[in-house]
Amino acid sequence: MADTFLLLVFPMRTLTIHLGGHRDCLGLSLRGTCITAADVAHLGQAVEQLLGKAVSQAWIDCRGLQSLSWLGQQALLHAESNARASSTELYWCGLPKHVVGQLTDSGLAAALKLRSAADFQGPRFLLASAGG
Repeated sequence: MADTFLLLVFPMRTLTIHLGGHRDCLGLSLRGTCITAADVAHLGQAVEQLLGKAVSQAWIDCRGLQSLSWLGQQALLHAESNARASSTELYWCGLPKHVVGQLTDSGLAAALKLRSAADFQGPRFLLASAGG
């Protein structure tokens, strides 16, 4: 996989996920809302694809994540747990302030590696696909 380029798009009505990588740099871009059971399943499938690449770290651009329900929060926690089991560190970058507030209020922020959008070190083409 040293020189491969990968971009998969998982479009849904409420949550669009771009998964991509180049060499050993992999990541996701999340756009829309993660509020329903279908959104949660959608995110779970994308994270499973990402973790299947067996990298030590992965970057998730969350600038386009507009809303996160309690189910969505549980999906992030589940993704984090699966990543730890796979020896992969997930970095959640650029979460909107209101979403960070929700995660802080629920206590889940402490379980996630939250970073600013500027700290994103994943594939740069994912940022373009997120409209930024």
